[in-house]
Amino acid sequence: MSMDLSVKKFSTEPGYFEAGIGPVAKAVKVAAADIPAHAPVALDGDGKLTLLTADNKASVYGLVPDSIRADEEGPVWLTGEYFADSLVLPEGMTAADVETVLRNIGIFLK
Repeated sequence: MSMDLSVKKFSTEPGYFEAGIGPVAKAVKVAAADIPAHAPVALDGDGKLTLLTADNKASVYGLVPDSIRADEEGPVWLTGEYFADSLVLPEGMTAADVETVLRNIGIFLK
């Protein structure tokens, strides 16, 4: 039997995603692929959610509060205020890259 005796670092500081307290417009959509929580999403040609990339930034739709599996329905937040450092973005993309397109649909990053 082996035991993991490595030093673990735990914190009681909460990791916040929502930055505002105002009302948030919501929708429910089907995901085309697995989507992690706190990821900005776009709509593909079939109207399904897909991860936001540099190629589909013009089709931005909102942010997902929870992870969604492929071909399952999940919630999407269409408006609101969120902390930029809590977003899950694709490799090579920063919050600054998506800030303007998100602002255009009513999502503000702090």
